[in-house]
Amino acid sequence: MAHCLSFALFLLLSSSVLAAVGDKIMPSHSHDIWDAGVGFPGGYVYSITQTADGYLWIGTSKGLFRYDGLTFVSIRASGSNAAFPVLGLVTDSADQMWAADDHTQLFRYTAGRLEGPLPDNGRHQSVAAPTNKTSDGWLLFVSTLQGLIEYERGTARVLLDPSNTPNWPTAVAQTADGTFWIGTLEMGLFRLGVTRGAQEIQHVAGLERAKINCLLPVGPSTLLIGTDKGLMTLHNGELIQNANSELGNLEILTLARGQKGDAWIGTDGNLFKVHAKDIHPDGRIDSLDHLAVHGTVTALFEDREGNLWIGGPEIIERYRDGGFTTYLSSEGLPSNNCGAIYVDPQGRVWFAPWDGGLFQLSQGRIKQIEVMGLKDDTVYSIAGGAEDEVWVARKYGGVTRFRLQDDALQASTYTRRSGLAQDAVDSIYRAADGTVWAGTLDEGLSRFDGAKWRTFTSKDGLPSNRISVITGDAAGTIFVGTPDGLAVLKNDHWVVYTTHDGLPPGPVESLFLDDANTLWIGTTKGISFLQSGTVHVPIGAPNALYGEILGIAESNGWLWVTTRDHVVRVRCAALLKQSFGEGDYREFGTTEGLPSAEGVKRSRSVVKDNRGRIWFSLNQGISVLEPSAFAAPAFPVTTRLDGILVDGRLIPFASQIRIPPGRHRLTFRYAGVNVSNPDGVRYRYRLDNVDSEWSEPTALREIDYTNIPPGRYRFQVMARNPDGIWSGNETTMTFEVAAAYWQTRWFLVSCVAALAILLWSIFRLRVRSIHQRSEQLALVNAKLEAQIAERKQAEEALRQAQTDLTRASRVSSMGELTASLAHEINQPIAAAVTDANTCLRWLSRAQPDLEEARAAASRIVQDGRRAGDIINRVRLLFQKGTPQRELVDLNEIIREMIFLLHSEATQFAVFVRSELAADLPQVMVDRVQLQQVLMNLMMNSIDAMKDMDGTRELTIQSQRGENGQVLISVSDIGVGLPPQQADKIFNAFFTTKTHGTGMGLRISRSIIESHGGRLWAVDNSPCGARFCFTLPSSDEAPEEQLQNLDIPHEAP
Repeated sequence: MAHCLSFALFLLLSSSVLAAVGDKIMPSHSHDIWDAGVGFPGGYVYSITQTADGYLWIGTSKGLFRYDGLTFVSIRASGSNAAFPVLGLVTDSADQMWAADDHTQLFRYTAGRLEGPLPDNGRHQSVAAPTNKTSDGWLLFVSTLQGLIEYERGTARVLLDPSNTPNWPTAVAQTADGTFWIGTLEMGLFRLGVTRGAQEIQHVAGLERAKINCLLPVGPSTLLIGTDKGLMTLHNGELIQNANSELGNLEILTLARGQKGDAWIGTDGNLFKVHAKDIHPDGRIDSLDHLAVHGTVTALFEDREGNLWIGGPEIIERYRDGGFTTYLSSEGLPSNNCGAIYVDPQGRVWFAPWDGGLFQLSQGRIKQIEVMGLKDDTVYSIAGGAEDEVWVARKYGGVTRFRLQDDALQASTYTRRSGLAQDAVDSIYRAADGTVWAGTLDEGLSRFDGAKWRTFTSKDGLPSNRISVITGDAAGTIFVGTPDGLAVLKNDHWVVYTTHDGLPPGPVESLFLDDANTLWIGTTKGISFLQSGTVHVPIGAPNALYGEILGIAESNGWLWVTTRDHVVRVRCAALLKQSFGEGDYREFGTTEGLPSAEGVKRSRSVVKDNRGRIWFSLNQGISVLEPSAFAAPAFPVTTRLDGILVDGRLIPFASQIRIPPGRHRLTFRYAGVNVSNPDGVRYRYRLDNVDSEWSEPTALREIDYTNIPPGRYRFQVMARNPDGIWSGNETTMTFEVAAAYWQTRWFLVSCVAALAILLWSIFRLRVRSIHQRSEQLALVNAKLEAQIAERKQAEEALRQAQTDLTRASRVSSMGELTASLAHEINQPIAAAVTDANTCLRWLSRAQPDLEEARAAASRIVQDGRRAGDIINRVRLLFQKGTPQRELVDLNEIIREMIFLLHSEATQFAVFVRSELAADLPQVMVDRVQLQQVLMNLMMNSIDAMKDMDGTRELTIQSQRGENGQVLISVSDIGVGLPPQQADKIFNAFFTTKTHGTGMGLRISRSIIESHGGRLWAVDNSPCGARFCFTLPSSDEAPEEQLQNLDIPHEAP
């Protein structure tokens, strides 16, 4: 410890180290003004109220006006086009709105109409008749000529007879104890009570000559009294002349009560707010908040959403209760961007502006911390410690700790010399066990245990040495955000989560651990959460949550998040369940009182104090959110249809709308009633029979349709409030588009009839034309049939000629083989003769040798069969008939032809060699035609070699070819193909032989091609020629060939 202290700097100073900055800072409020320049119709504003549908009603000297958040609309009495002054407005418990004019007459607004004046005793005078509500919420009305009257559910009940009513009443009220109070113009205040069962009007002592302007009940028996001489209070019959000294002798013109028990006080040029906690039971007021107004305050009203409406001469003002209290640089903040923020247990707000320095906001005053060089340094992060301890992370000066003891501020600074990893510290966090964690700019994470610093780096398991944010839980687990992922230290072991573990890409910029120990993680690419060791990214979340997340805090089940351009509230349960419903998400902006919707890039720019308030450091200031803000149920938005424009001409909304015929552009105009935030309302619409489903939410308040066909239609529209809640019922408009004469039924029927007649006429003409054409076609058909018959005869003759030519070629070839065939046949015959002689000799012996004779006879039989086989093969070649295709073994046919041409080859000393593939598939061919092709090719090869010296070799090969075909080649080493004429050898009548016909190769190619194959010739290296042909195997044979194959069946 002593070693550490030797490097730390300590300073014990008085409160003078906190330099005051300017005067007391006041939070700003959203203040809006309407006058004649921005659409307010003008007039002296007497009264303001609101009905349940959200409309704001304003009674002025120019009449009654209705405001929906967008426009002011003048409302006239039924049957009258003239406006009249409206001095009093009241909305009772049944949502019935009442209006009083300047002649003590009452009107009632019902079903969109202002009805009245209502029946009364007929006695009126040109004077204001005060109105108010009873303690039960019913209309209370007083007039000198009509008395004191209560209207309960529209029924009048006279509470005080006109004869007993004070003259010139100016105000009326009822306290919760049932007492009625009447203020007058110059006779003070009167009390209406019941004594011994009878009504009794009593003058309140001490106010006999006072001018009473307004009355406001604030308790069971307490009444605030606004007079020309200040604010007074009456409690249990006891008058207190001065409710608050600050109000003094101000003329109190109007009083109003807020929903939270606050009181509003309007004077000539002043507006005061009294918080409920500052009102004593007897009506005395401790303190006042002053709000600026533009002139005399003549009417006050707080609407259902907490906004205060202020009426004055020719003007309407509004202080919006957006839920946020905001501090701006224009009101005293030292900078627009206030950077990191922290609220200590004493409620002091510490903040560090972007452009340097450290400041403290306490009791409405800004003070700058000037010790330890902080005035010239930039603070990146602020963290709390013990009750009186604050830690700050600095850009240049390391880490500074503050302790407040009485009025003295103790400051200690730790730098690299003290053991800190780096003087540039980006984030700071104090754990539950008292250890302090400092994340440096690029040198890792340092931990201070009160005695010394220890540093963790990427070598220890961190994903990066740059630490952007740190947090932890009560069990001592530390969570660290870096540009390369999230690191968790638990039980002295680092666990790293990156994009591979489900973390969104980009640096981690914010962390928040909620009460359920769910860690919320904000990166540059959206929000995620760590639960039970697994990172989850919410699916289906609003788009803003997939952007850069700068700050996160939680309050009452809601997550508050700041981004580059959004401040949003999202329900934690919706994110965890990844299911979003109405009201689970809302965006906030300047309309709700924020200085802007742009967060700041600092560690802990959104924090929660020990009172449950959420503090936001934003680009244009600091805002604080009370825990109760936005907690009340959101009011649905009433949707109003203003009418339909037909080609730019407005047709007002009515029960029956008929649009003339023609092609029109229809524009539907609608609006949602929201006097607080009309721009936050979204709409969806649907036109029946045109739109199949509701439109996407839109901010547009009008939509166009074109070319709508005739018929009846219903247009529907509904609105969604800024909280995301859709109104329960849609607003509808039914209309009819009239049909033009050409779109009417009688016109269509006439057209159909005319068309039918025309079609019948065309049909009859067409039938006649068809008959004539049929006769012509019959003649042409007869001629064509004759020509076809002649062509068939010619084709048949051609086929017969081709067959005869093929057979003639085959016979010619066989003729050339006559000598060889005779030799082949002679051999078995000669052998048979020899065997017969042998047999005779064995039988001629004295003792015949029967075994030898039997053997000789067997050989005779074999030789005879051999001669018969040769004759049969030759006979087949000479046979004349129709080609018959069958599945054959090519190797077998090749062997037959080698046997048949054996003598011819032997005669010319030609050695015949065969190389036949063993697994050759069968082919479907005409056996005789294939024998003719092989004989032709083999004879050509023998002829090519018979006049050559040396070895003469004929090679026949069979093998599998490509695409399931069979390849046969016949090669020789003869004279080869004719030079320069190799491409002509397959032409008809081309030959190189002296006595050749020139048809052999031509016929052979025709035969092969008719079987689906190909025949070609190439030079045989080094000499001679090679003829090749392919045939499809039985697997590749055409379907029809296999179906036509005549396969014999075995007899049963």
